[in-house]
This record gives sequence, structure tokens and C-alpha cells, in this order.
Amino acid sequence: MKKRNGFIGIGKMMALALGLGLLFSCDDFFDPSQDLIQEKGDHYNTLDKVRRATIGSYAKLQDLVEGLVVMGDLRADLMTVTRNYDPFLLQLDRHQTLSEDNPYADPRPYYDVILNCNDVLTNIEKAKVDPKMTDDVMNMYIAEVKTLRAWVYFQLIQTYKTVPVVKEALDGEVPGYEPREYGESDMINWLLSEMKWAEEQAVPDWKLIDGDGKEISQPWHLTRVSRKALYGELLLYAGDYQTAAEKLRACIAEQEGNYLKVSNLSGGLNWRSYWDRVTLEGGSALEHLTTIPFSKSNHQTNGLLEIFSNETPGKYLLRPTVGSVKYWDGKKADGSLYRDFFRGLGSSYMVLEGDTVVVKYLNNKNNFLDDAVYPIYRAADIHLLFAEAINRLGRSEEALAVINSEIDGIQDVDGIRGRVGLDPIDILDLADLHPEVKTNMELVEYALLDERARELAFEGRRWNDLMRFAKRANRPEWLAERVASKYRVSNPELADELETKLGSEDNWKLTMPRIKEGQ
Repeated sequence: MKKRNGFIGIGKMMALALGLGLLFSCDDFFDPSQDLIQEKGDHYNTLDKVRRATIGSYAKLQDLVEGLVVMGDLRADLMTVTRNYDPFLLQLDRHQTLSEDNPYADPRPYYDVILNCNDVLTNIEKAKVDPKMTDDVMNMYIAEVKTLRAWVYFQLIQTYKTVPVVKEALDGEVPGYEPREYGESDMINWLLSEMKWAEEQAVPDWKLIDGDGKEISQPWHLTRVSRKALYGELLLYAGDYQTAAEKLRACIAEQEGNYLKVSNLSGGLNWRSYWDRVTLEGGSALEHLTTIPFSKSNHQTNGLLEIFSNETPGKYLLRPTVGSVKYWDGKKADGSLYRDFFRGLGSSYMVLEGDTVVVKYLNNKNNFLDDAVYPIYRAADIHLLFAEAINRLGRSEEALAVINSEIDGIQDVDGIRGRVGLDPIDILDLADLHPEVKTNMELVEYALLDERARELAFEGRRWNDLMRFAKRANRPEWLAERVASKYRVSNPELADELETKLGSEDNWKLTMPRIKEGQ
């Protein structure tokens, strides 16, 4: 994790981000060898420069990965600190007051991306002097950049109580500049309006073409934030379950070839391959919808190696909790044992030299994958979000079928559990496991939350999942009890404190850090 010297005033911070990063873009995540510095005056006078600036904005997502994983999983129930922890990680793990310089809660990498997007949106019309920049092509790029910016702001509003929103380019330092602060409701409404406009553009969700009408290469379309996926997730977050279900189903059904089918066609019985096949071909190409890639040969280092590996140069700072392991190995309601062979031991985690190690981003030698990928959206996530939406529409049996085996009317779908050879679960199984629950909808909510843990552990989703499910069901104890479980045996007093604190929704989100200039 890059250590930054405090979070200064937002106007100064944005000017610094602009100066340090805005004029740098990369044509391809895997090929940074070209001349990347452009003169500000002619930065946007051709379609090609707009394209490079757009892809350059995506390249900055690499700086977000460590924070996404740590903030998304360490505060929840599936991950905890090791004997090697640093104080910044312990603050997050135990929900303590964060120090002003905690690097994992630093919002500046997010604003680096936002400011790049704003600069493109502000200046893109300069490219009209290029005959290739037609109105349709311009709208395509505007939709692309607005989608990326919306995704970044969505991550911020799920973490912080209020978020400063900047929609314009900032050219140089703006003394005293203080943008409007958006709370959750205002932010979600604005992002929904942005995505509604982007969705209305006539460009297929999985393609981006250049000015000659040629589709940009495959690695690029697997890097772009999917409009339908983001729009569907925002609608789900906002409680518009009908439209969310429509958008998420379209995301699943309308991809070319066999994309997003959650089937054995995508290598489900070799689930580990989604991280090994780093060229995004074969199984991983069928699973990944939006991915942040890294290239070891081009010295693009993903800090997850340092965090998870217990072999040099790793520092082994975080590990799976005892409770997380039980999601893959446990007892059914009838007392019989089961094991999730494909997603658990050997895939999501391993025991190496006595340590329990997250290995989703490591190879079997405990080293970082040669060309690693971090998924923003992948097939299983979209299927489970779709099941979540239709369950809230009262279609609980259909939602359970998505977990088990199928989506009605879509071919080549084996279900989240079916594609990895697990027995289906039914309402009666769930009722036996949760005798206190009285409705099918709530039973399936439990099943969805558990299945997301098995499928998406250590991908930075868990904390936001717990908040979303608990808030929607008006059951804050769902979140509080799960997080407290990390310390229920080893430190019961701390577990009680966490359960009490997190029993109030007011303590779920953070206040964005502010530090006086010069610190």
C-alpha cells in the first residue's frame, strides 16, 4: 500500500492529483512502453487522444485494488489480521477510530480516477475537429467515462457517510475550493440518472469501437466497467428490484458467445482457473466481465502479494478467519458433513507451513501470479445479484434455482452450486438450518449471503454485502453478529463490544478523513 502523507484540503488534494496523474495515459495495461506524456494544449484534439485518455483513466484503477480488498473484507467476518499486522489494519479489523494517515482508508486514489474522468468529459468536444469523432462516437466515449466515474463514486459512498462530489475538471490549484457533499440518497439518485443516460446510448455493453468502426481488442472489453452490471447493482441498492432484475438478467443473457453463463462451459469444475488463466482466455474469459489486470513483465505490482503471502517478499498481514473456512467445510441441517472441494481449500485458501493463506491471487508456489487479475464484476457475482433482486420480488424459489442450477429461459446455465458439483439446497433445508425464520424470502436471503461468502470471499465484497442485506431486512444483528464472531472465542469481551457497536447502523460507514495542510 502506497503511504501518503495525510489527507490535505480537498481543493489542494485535487490539484495535486491533477498535476501528478492527468497527463499520463496508457494505450494498454500490458504495454506502457509508449510515449505517455502529452502537451495539455492539444491533449484532446483527436479521437485517438480521447481514446488514450479514457484507457488511461482505467489504468489508475490498479491503485485502488489493495484498498478495495482490505476495506471490503477486513471490516467484515471473513478476514482478520495475522501476527504480523500493522496498526492501520488492526484499526479496521476491530472497528476502532481510524488514524488520519491510515492508508487503506485514503480516498485520494479514487479521486485520481475521478479527476481523469472529469478532464475527459470537460474537454472531449475539442476532438470534434477530428472527422472521426462523430456525435455517436462522442456519446459512446462520454457514456464510457461516466460509467467508470459512477462506479468509483459508488465505491466511495458505500464506505463514507458523505462524499465530496466533483463533476468538472480542475486545472491547477483552486484555493478554498470545497465541492458539495453528497449523502447516500443524493449520491445514488445522481448515479442512477448518470447510468440511465449512459444506458440509452446505442453502443453494445461489451464493445468499444474506434473511429474507423473497429472494435477495440478483447482485453479492453474485459477491462471496461459493464454499464448493465453497474446500473443493475445501483438499482438493487436503491430498492428498485424489478428494474434491477431486468438489467441484471440482460447483463447475463445478452453477452456474446457464452459469457456470464455460470456453467461448466466456463470451467466451473476447475474454478481456480479463473485466477490462473491470466490471459483472460478460456474459462476466465467466460467468467470475467470487468477486470483490473496487472502485468508482472511490465513491473505492474499488485500489493495483494505483500498482504497475503507468507513467503518472501510477502509479509502475511491478513488471513482467512476460522469462521470463513467453515463456509466451505461444515455440517448440513441433518448433521452430515459436506466440503466445497472446488472453491474452498486449495482455491480460496491453503494451509502453507502452518499458516492459513488467502491464495486467490497467488499461485501454488505461494508467489504472486505472473499476470494477475482482480475482478470488479464476474459471472457469479451478477447471477447472485440477479437472484437477490428476484427474491425481493417474491420469486424465492426461482432465486434459489439461480443458486442451485438454472435461470429460467437462459441456456447453458448450471447454477452457482451446480457448476462446482455441490448438491442443491431447498427451502426445507434452509428452514431446518434457521428455524427462527418464518418467510421464504428471508430464508433465501440467508442462502444468498452464505453463497456470496463461498463464491466471492476475499474479493472485497463482504462488508458491503453485509450492510446491504442487514439494512434491507432491518436486521442490523445480521452484520453485528457475523463480525463479532471473529473474536467470539479468542476475545469474548471484544466480540461483545463489536456486536454492540455494529448493532447501530450509524457506526457502519466512515467519515472521510481530513487533515490540515502540512501534516
